[in-house]
Amino acid sequence: MTGLPSVPDVVDAFRAALVEATTHPRAEDVLGLLHALHRNNLEQWRQEDATRDPGSGDAAVAEAKRAIDALNATRHRLVEAIDATLAGAIGQNPSATPTTETPAMVFDRLSVLTIRIHFTEGAGAGFAARLPALRLQIALIQEALEGLFDDVRAGRKRFVPYESLKLYGSGE
Repeated sequence: MTGLPSVPDVVDAFRAALVEATTHPRAEDVLGLLHALHRNNLEQWRQEDATRDPGSGDAAVAEAKRAIDALNATRHRLVEAIDATLAGAIGQNPSATPTTETPAMVFDRLSVLTIRIHFTEGAGAGFAARLPALRLQIALIQEALEGLFDDVRAGRKRFVPYESLKLYGSGE
């Protein structure tokens, strides 16, 4: 996996992107795609918050829901692109046992969990009790993804790049 970022480096980049306006100039490389996925997930989080705002009218909620569908479609395209990029960069043993989850799906979970931790940290003392469990989750998911990459490199596991076959109302 030469030239690919480590799992901890990606999670650190996710965290940094939440507190500073960072962009990755090369959207076609895996780190650029991961940054795009994380920005997309953050915007989807904000749109979902908008749907829960008790002051939002029906029109605003409907508009946010349509935006969420578009963001979710983008998320699926990015997960596909990340997996395709990783599959092209990592040699895999075609006879190895397939995994049930692809690396990009796990990176997506790490992105959302990083966002959840960020907002929980800012939510005040009433939510602080959740932080140890959230931090444990992110540590375990990172460890599992690192283990997956180790197994793929060793030829014990392989992943099949994700393909979204979900329809989002536009025949996609």
